[in-house]
Amino acid sequence: MALFGLPGKAAVVLIGSWISMAGGAGVAASLYAANALDKTQVTILLAAIFLMGAQVQYMGRWLGPAGVNPRYCPALFGNSIFNAIIAMLVMRLFA
Repeated sequence: MALFGLPGKAAVVLIGSWISMAGGAGVAASLYAANALDKTQVTILLAAIFLMGAQVQYMGRWLGPAGVNPRYCPALFGNSIFNAIIAMLVMRLFA
């Protein structure tokens, strides 16, 4: 997490947002309220929350019923995670 200028606790936000976008936002708000994250760190995390949020839910709710071959799921997830990493690096530069 140091690569992004974030404390180790920020990883919980990313894991939470991977499961549920609202969950990730809630964890970020909770850590901010507890002074574990500052406003700059939350700003860096918001980009990742929106870019990779709720992938676990999407897998079950959209990709399965749409008939997407499960072998494509890692590529779809990896693309979102890669975009989130790039976004956090860019946000670190401008935040």
